Amino acid sequence: MTRTILVTGAQGFIGRYLVRALCNRGDCRVVGVGRSPGNTTRFTHTIHPGGVERAAPLPNALVPDAPNYAYVATDLSDAAAATQLIAETAPDIVFHLAGSLRDEPFDRLVTNNIVATRHLCEALAAHGAVLVLGSSGSIYGELGGGGLPLVETGATEPIDLYAATKRASEDIVRIATRAGRIDGRVARIFNVVGPGQEERHVAGRIASQLTELRVGRRNGIALGPLTAWRDFIDVRDVADALVAIGFAGTGDIFYNVASGHETQIATVYDLLVAAAGIADPPLTPLPGRGVDMARQVVDVGRLRALGWKPRVDLPQSLGDVMQYYLELETKA
Repeated sequence: MTRTILVTGAQGFIGRYLVRALCNRGDCRVVGVGRSPGNTTRFTHTIHPGGVERAAPLPNALVPDAPNYAYVATDLSDAAAATQLIAETAPDIVFHLAGSLRDEPFDRLVTNNIVATRHLCEALAAHGAVLVLGSSGSIYGELGGGGLPLVETGATEPIDLYAATKRASEDIVRIATRAGRIDGRVARIFNVVGPGQEERHVAGRIASQLTELRVGRRNGIALGPLTAWRDFIDVRDVADALVAIGFAGTGDIFYNVASGHETQIATVYDLLVAAAGIADPPLTPLPGRGVDMARQVVDVGRLRALGWKPRVDLPQSLGDVMQYYLELETKA
């Protein structure tokens, strides 16, 4: 049986990898949705390989050449547009990854994270599709700082407006699900790593500076504190996790999407430096963010119970990030 799968935020970082994972199954008709015009060569964000800003190109493995994929541009903050989209595509599963990211203006956070989720839930209420919401591990805040594993049944305590809007979107899905109006599931995604990611994330930021150092456009690396501990997960494992939640998830609403292992950011730095082939680059410390978390330990028992397990370890993931930048460096 061929299922119709809708992926919102399909041209974003996680969305591109999820689309590829779904297309590779062979039993899905995949419809990508986003606010931006469709393209087959790049992400919607920019990066700075060698210090030169450019649109982030898609890794070769993500170029959408599958005959079972189509893309439509739709603004989900428009209720009528969301309703029309669901009526026309008649999806079996919707992966809702569209939204605004940390540090974006508050009105955009509200519109794209909360309002769009509400409109999608309303549009799906009479349709019967599964909805998988892409949320964030940041909704737990500092609750795991003492080393206790973060579990889906525990409390949440957002520490910034981004996380607050993600928790609000979770609440919308939870309320609609428990009222029997939709079949909703929430994927709380932690620190994602992989080729092509934005440089607001630590691995992309480090890799970008390392390529600048290699081509002589900077004399050293400048970073905030490297002391925090995080759970890093490869984007390809995130895509597999989302598929498992959408296709196999039953009973539970909330799922942590993480590797289940904590790593200090200093280790991420060391692995990327080694992958870049640079010996002891000068490191200038910068102030940390005003709001941050010292440690995150994540319980992924629910996700593993679906049969999922990570297949890309952190050294390989970071090596792939660095290789992505090195290949762009040679083409500059």
